[in-house]
Amino acid sequence: MADGGRTARAFAFPKSERIRKRADIDVVFKKGTRFSVRGLRLHVVPNGTEENRVVFVPVRQFGNSVRRNRARRLVREAYRLSRGDPAGRDLVFVIYPGFDAFAEREEQVKRLLSMAGVSPERRT
Repeated sequence: MADGGRTARAFAFPKSERIRKRADIDVVFKKGTRFSVRGLRLHVVPNGTEENRVVFVPVRQFGNSVRRNRARRLVREAYRLSRGDPAGRDLVFVIYPGFDAFAEREEQVKRLLSMAGVSPERRT
């Protein structure tokens, strides 16, 4: 199996896994640990629950709404496909312009998750 034996539900991205409140995002920026690769930055902080929550934020200089939303969709999909087991963390991905291919974004997300200790490759 190409999916490693995981069910379709394991690939879903429900609303419960999204950070929705501005106050929660601010906490991650203020207290979180930062990891960066060229084109993407990740802020991580424990959230006290059993599941990860995530939000994707493009920088203001990104361009028009079409480009911002496409970049957000690419990074969200790359995260959804490469996320590890829930570890009770809040994650904020800050997206920078210039990387419009899915393969580039997927590699960036995998590297950041590995650096943060959230990816399945890191857990052994």
